[in-house]
Amino acid sequence: MSTKTETASAAPPRRIPSPRGDKEILKVNIYDRMQSGNTQLLPLFPYFGEGAVVPCGAILRGEPGADWGHFFHWNTVDEVVVVYGGRGGLLQTGQIFATQKLHGVNSFLKDPTDAGSFLVLTITQHQSVGAPQQEAVIFRCGKCTETLLRFEYDAPPLPPPAERGPDADPHPAFTTIVRSWEAAAAYNADEARRTCQQCGTVNPPFPLERWAWGTYAAHSRTVNAARRALDEAAGALTSGD
Repeated sequence: MSTKTETASAAPPRRIPSPRGDKEILKVNIYDRMQSGNTQLLPLFPYFGEGAVVPCGAILRGEPGADWGHFFHWNTVDEVVVVYGGRGGLLQTGQIFATQKLHGVNSFLKDPTDAGSFLVLTITQHQSVGAPQQEAVIFRCGKCTETLLRFEYDAPPLPPPAERGPDADPHPAFTTIVRSWEAAAAYNADEARRTCQQCGTVNPPFPLERWAWGTYAAHSRTVNAARRALDEAAGALTSGD
């Protein structure tokens, strides 16, 4: 009995460590955030550095004639999905699960044309520490599943602000969204790429507008340009020009 007590008391306490002080503590309500979201996979916080936990929101709703398409995503880091509410989906409210490194992505609605079906969820990835981080967007033939395009890219954690250099964006975009947009745009632009070499099927373009990645990319360019314009104006006032 004495040995067990001593062993138990020697065990280190299990607790979440205190904030390190290099990030402002932020709080977000997923429902409020996604009400005004402009893209699927919207980052809820602006932290993409080494070891950061990056929760991203998605909001999906069925409508008559809707087509969300289908693609595959490969990631070297872990992703965890939490469903914050849904009806008529393949995922259930309150469901939590970790994805495979290679996983399929679509609307996750049983019937995407049903206006009464919806999902609100987060996909959270844990940025790597001291190791490479890569991702890929993959499009496959809808008839025989042959790979039509594998768009690979590096997605390293963002360096600390002091290490980014003077030309870096003051409000960096989330790499996964921008590169997914580039992958889908490249896929859509070339019918030959969408033509399966295995079975000859000409696959339709991916419905990129439904995912709104291009909107996020455009807004990212605009807000960074606006911030630079404001800094320039402030600098002119300070210098008296």
